[in-house]
Amino acid sequence: MGAAALAAATAAFEGYKLTTRACKKTPPNPFVAAGKPLLVAVEGEDLHAMLRAGIEALGGLDPLARFGNEAIFRGNYVTPQPYPVTTAPEFILAVSAELKRAGMSKTSLFDTHGTRLGAAMQPEHILGRLGVLDKLTQGGVPVLARDFLDPDEFVFVRNPAWPIAKPVAVHRILHEAPIVVSLPVVKRHTYVNFTCALKMHFGSVAMADRMLVHTKDIDGRSGLMEHRLAHFADAVKPQLHIVDARAILARSGPGLGGGAEVVPGVNKIILSGDMVAVDAYCSRLMAQHDKTFTPDMIAPQLRHAVALGLGNADLDAVKVVEIRV
Repeated sequence: MGAAALAAATAAFEGYKLTTRACKKTPPNPFVAAGKPLLVAVEGEDLHAMLRAGIEALGGLDPLARFGNEAIFRGNYVTPQPYPVTTAPEFILAVSAELKRAGMSKTSLFDTHGTRLGAAMQPEHILGRLGVLDKLTQGGVPVLARDFLDPDEFVFVRNPAWPIAKPVAVHRILHEAPIVVSLPVVKRHTYVNFTCALKMHFGSVAMADRMLVHTKDIDGRSGLMEHRLAHFADAVKPQLHIVDARAILARSGPGLGGGAEVVPGVNKIILSGDMVAVDAYCSRLMAQHDKTFTPDMIAPQLRHAVALGLGNADLDAVKVVEIRV
């Protein structure tokens, strides 16, 4: 997209008259054990067996089904590069099968990494190049690809607890969905060091919000990006996070290049209703496979998320169940 087109679209978006709403309200984390948030890490090589074992250890999906019978999936599709840069289609189909096995009538993938303002930037572009669009459609998982510059696609929200007064434009589909299931990958990131459950929600808000953060905090040093990534996650609040850590992207990211290294054979998936605990756990996993990374690098973003009530960063206060199948 050209700079002029982006500037024009951003200006139009900022002038769009919408009422600011409160962030969506979601029930408390339904996946707990003895009063603690529950996190399940499954190690193995058979994806379907791992998912079933993880869901069983989580206590089943009945708590999720109480919110409704349709789920929206959020994946990570920042660039047309395959897993672990992006969420693998086979992973989405496997999760969909387990949700439907538990009684869900429908699952759909939501994504927004394009605009209809440019012929080469269609919202389906990345998904099409990766084969995700065809594979999911054929597998019975509809794909909802939306324009990240269309004001009609968004709802302006704000939590009074945010230290930044400016509201966030979150996609209407995510704001109104009764069930959102997040499917992160585990990656290093150039500016904020790490991408998993929290950072992936840069893809859940308008491009105007994303660009504002990247422009004003281009080197990641002012703290704006770490604050805003927690706010973007707060605007969505998925009820369940299922992380595909069968492989991870180490050393650099969020895409290939710049010294990034794919680490295969990690062979784990992580399930939890607590996005902060997920990032705390997966940051330790990253540290095991990337000597240039330490969990302390993401301590500020976890603190911001904890302050907003998004979860627990202290894994001693989390019921962590690790199993092998």
